[in-house]
Amino acid sequence: MKAPQHRYPIHTHWSQEDGEWVATTPAWPRLSALADTPEKAVSELAVAIQLATESNLEVGRPVPESLNLADLRTASALLKISALAARAGLSPQTLHSKLRRGGSFTAEEAAALHSALAGVRLAVLA
Repeated sequence: MKAPQHRYPIHTHWSQEDGEWVATTPAWPRLSALADTPEKAVSELAVAIQLATESNLEVGRPVPESLNLADLRTASALLKISALAARAGLSPQTLHSKLRRGGSFTAEEAAALHSALAGVRLAVLA
């Protein structure tokens, strides 16, 4: 079975402790990749995500979806938007407006929302 392709926000940062670049994504909090360049770390993380996706599909576990604005908009009636915005480091007015009017999230906003939802053991899944 071919694994579906997903787009996840990816963060890179320099790890002084490891002496390498680290790539992570909030959608897969247990995955990370280390490399000597940010680009290579992202490439290695993509391989790890592909392997984890295939493994999850083989055993019937869910595969995280990219943050879907439509899904979040649907769930917004159940969420305290100001609390979610505060956890994500976003303005409550901005989050409310983007949800209500259908505005798009930047990669940084999407990553912050993924992290905020994961921090309370929630995720936007298909």
